[in-house]
Amino acid sequence: MLKRRASLAIIVLLLVFSILHLGFSPAEIERQVVGTSMLGGWAFLLMSCSIFLSTRLRFLEPFFGGLDRMYQVHKFCGIFAMLLILAHFFLIPKELPEGIDPIANALVPSAPLGMLSMILLILALAITLNRKIPYHRWRNPHKLMGLVYLLGTGHFITAPAVFFERFSPSGIMLIIAAVIGTLSLLYSLFGMNRKTAKRYVIEKVNALERATELVLNPLEQPLEFRPGQFAFVEVQGKGWREPHPFTISSAPADEKLRFTLKVLGDWTRKVREEIETGAEVLVRGPYGCFDTSKARSKQVWFAGGIGVTPFLSMVRAMQPDDVREVTLVYAVREKDEALFLDELLAKAAEMTNFRLVLLQSNEGEFARVDKMKENLSEPLSEYGYFLCGPKPMINGLTRDMRKAGVSRDAIHTEAFEFR
Repeated sequence: MLKRRASLAIIVLLLVFSILHLGFSPAEIERQVVGTSMLGGWAFLLMSCSIFLSTRLRFLEPFFGGLDRMYQVHKFCGIFAMLLILAHFFLIPKELPEGIDPIANALVPSAPLGMLSMILLILALAITLNRKIPYHRWRNPHKLMGLVYLLGTGHFITAPAVFFERFSPSGIMLIIAAVIGTLSLLYSLFGMNRKTAKRYVIEKVNALERATELVLNPLEQPLEFRPGQFAFVEVQGKGWREPHPFTISSAPADEKLRFTLKVLGDWTRKVREEIETGAEVLVRGPYGCFDTSKARSKQVWFAGGIGVTPFLSMVRAMQPDDVREVTLVYAVREKDEALFLDELLAKAAEMTNFRLVLLQSNEGEFARVDKMKENLSEPLSEYGYFLCGPKPMINGLTRDMRKAGVSRDAIHTEAFEFR
């Protein structure tokens, strides 16, 4: 769940900029210009935040509640930036103030840079928000955001002083944001993330029911992670170099690294049908704050379909001395779709503090609060909840649990979507 302090930090950033901008703008600048340039400043700061979050720096995760939440903030910063840029464009005065030479002003590239930036931003966001575009086709056009950012930087840096004083306190704040944003952009675009990736080789490709399991062997020091975390997988070779995020399904103590991928699109289908053992893979991570170790001792884990993958890692990591009481509710359409069901049943038979509840929708069994009450011995408020699965299921369960008296802090979810 997204932590409020992350959103508050961005709001405080905008408020500080507003105070500096309104308090130190030169008196000769028209008030309408001051107001509309403030909108442009907000847009640029939000774009800087969006670019900074795209670096996937792991030390930021605790402030947001995980990389999945960081990507949500990254997306919404871009959307709000576009709305502010449109407001800035339509509200800023189109006539030059008295005493300004129109010929000299026409030689300044600020206006065309701003116009081009706005057009490209609208196009880039239209592509980004179009869910029908496959990831491999979406990824490169999305990099237009970098060009939009650089054009936006040029727009305010070259703006005439009559519109915006770049060396005022608020202007200096934007310059600092531009430096951080540009460095973040270079870091993201030119493969710096790959420098810290771990090298693995594919040992097995196991075809499961509507899913594929990748088993990787380390070529160097293996990745250290906690159960429930995920990593970016990048297969090396022609036609493969495109990182995708997947939850780690092996236990941290295992030497081999396992990922279980649902066959959803072109890339996962290609993995199932074309990938060969022996291929080298770069694994970047780990990421995520879906951590059950610091929650209440009585826990309910909800898995919908492929959402079982983080819980596979957790179940495989459980030891006989584990003090938690765990109920895994696994919701599928039919029994044959339940991945690793025999392993989960064997674990439930082995450990007295782990219980499996299988729900089959074709049998009229759905992941609902009333089903929880039937299978839990204590009131719902006594448990900590971890949910991973399709968005409608997660949203419905979260809403109904809140109505049933479960506190917000007791519900932990993992966002499937990164776009």
